[in-house]
Amino acid sequence: MASKKNATRHPDLAGEPPQLATVQDFQGANPPLTGRTHAAQTSYSKKGGVAESARHRINLRSVAEACVDEGLDPAVEIPKALNAKVPLMREGRQVYDENGDPVMVHLLDAEVRLRTMNELLQYIQPKLKAVEVKMSGNLELSSEQLDQRLAALLARAQKA
Repeated sequence: MASKKNATRHPDLAGEPPQLATVQDFQGANPPLTGRTHAAQTSYSKKGGVAESARHRINLRSVAEACVDEGLDPAVEIPKALNAKVPLMREGRQVYDENGDPVMVHLLDAEVRLRTMNELLQYIQPKLKAVEVKMSGNLELSSEQLDQRLAALLARAQKA
């Protein structure tokens, strides 16, 4: 396994954001796995030679191959599931609006949708770091003086 210290960015990316894997990406140098070998069982020992029980380590390549075999792309299927709607039913009958169209509601409840979207948000939008500003001296500053100090702090931060 390559060390993270010596890791280099793949030259094909050339500064571009990562792309979703395709079927061709999984048909590289390693031959495809056959059967249902989606988890490799391994055993290992801790430092000092104390043996631990066997654990399951997920083989990500075989999981990805299984998804491709089934025609599932999580990046496509998760948004589909979040947007899936079903007809609203009351007392075993479908509910219609004033135009005669069926009333549709989300298949997943709001709490599940919110938790899923919140989890996905960390891969789309970076988390902001907290910024603390310490000021000393005269606390009665005009808005022009505050703007000047803020501009100086921003200029100093861009230099660093």
